[in-house]
Amino acid sequence: MIRLALVGPGRWGRILVEAVQNVSETVSFTKAIARSPAKAQAWCERHGLDLGSALSEALDDPEIDGVVLATPHSQHAAQIAEAAAAGKHVFCEKPVTLTRHSIETAMEAVRTSGVVFAAGHNRRFLPAVQRMKAMISAGDLGTILHIEGNMSGHVGARYTPDMWRVDPTESPAGGLAGSGIHVIDAMIHLLGPIASVTAQSDRLVHEIELDDTTSMLLTFRSRATGYLTAMTATAPIFRLQVFGERGWLELRGETELAWTPLEGVREVWTFPAVSTERLQLEAFADAIRQGAPYPIALEDVINGIAVFEGVSTSLATGARAEV
Repeated sequence: MIRLALVGPGRWGRILVEAVQNVSETVSFTKAIARSPAKAQAWCERHGLDLGSALSEALDDPEIDGVVLATPHSQHAAQIAEAAAAGKHVFCEKPVTLTRHSIETAMEAVRTSGVVFAAGHNRRFLPAVQRMKAMISAGDLGTILHIEGNMSGHVGARYTPDMWRVDPTESPAGGLAGSGIHVIDAMIHLLGPIASVTAQSDRLVHEIELDDTTSMLLTFRSRATGYLTAMTATAPIFRLQVFGERGWLELRGETELAWTPLEGVREVWTFPAVSTERLQLEAFADAIRQGAPYPIALEDVINGIAVFEGVSTSLATGARAEV
């Protein structure tokens, strides 16, 4: 059993723990680190977690195999480097860092130490996305022309002005950090590296300091194009559509995938619902046990953060940003 420490037992950190605790046969959490331990004490007791207040308590614990970072984005780079130096494997929620320089520095620390690094892009573990990847790789769509994505919701309704997620330095461009980065990673997974981005973002309805309507145009190194929308003040939607010269694939939600070929019969597949949070943590545990790379390459993580920073650059300059 791989034993993990959760750093940051907020809303999402608790979801990660509850996805595997007393359910998974390969991974469990035994410790939690919180800035305000009193707020997490009752929850930790329910889930059998020792509770501490400093990252060093997890890094100095020989019974801990790895740490899971569900902390503010701006803290990730330093925490990754500290964990890697201590020889602890690292799972980090997205966005892993906020700039290309910081992600390259953090990933160099990972490479130097030889620890396993896992980025928390759980949408890669959807069976429907895996089918999309297999069909694209097999050439079923022919040359890929374009990709579209939308991951939106009404997350702004549960945020208050004092939350760190509302801070523009932590979450630039509205829903980009909370949801759009997932779609960027899925696009990189399906089409390869992104070369440039043009972005626009605005706040039409939110009273909190968080943009509610963000969109971007993408160009891939393959010369395929794409666009992505991330809204924070509408009904939930997750959609991913890939266009090739021989037809298109469209994922609506997490389980329904449609294939419309240029020639032939349209098909629609429905996949079973899965806990992608559990799957990604078990993949992390498998990589630790087997000494193998995590399924998301470090190069993909770096490219995703370069795009993330490129959005801010484009918004500041009004021009296309090379990434």
